[in-house]
Amino acid sequence: MPDLLAIWGVTQAAGLIFKPILEDLAKDAAKDWAKDLLKGIPGKIVQKLKKEDIEIAAGKALKEFLQLMQQQLKVRCKLAEPEIKDYTKDIKKFISNKSVTGTLGKAFDINCESL
Repeated sequence: MPDLLAIWGVTQAAGLIFKPILEDLAKDAAKDWAKDLLKGIPGKIVQKLKKEDIEIAAGKALKEFLQLMQQQLKVRCKLAEPEIKDYTKDIKKFISNKSVTGTLGKAFDINCESL
């Protein structure tokens, strides 16, 4: 099993407050959470990808999403780091929701213009 956190760029993402979320996902790599996220990719393409490739793409996408969320909480909401950390549990629950995962996965659809 490759070090998914290193491949996703999490270990190089200094200051990523939501790193525990990605650590939990890396531990759950045996589950099909990544396929749920990438449902927006046409089935014939997903079938050609290896499970590991799907996990890498999904993990990188989630890392970027979490970094953007963190930035918005810091800059727009003017929250301090401890206040942002308080959102970790809720954000983990949010991105674990099948409806949310499906919506985020739409970003991989070639025809997607916005989410």
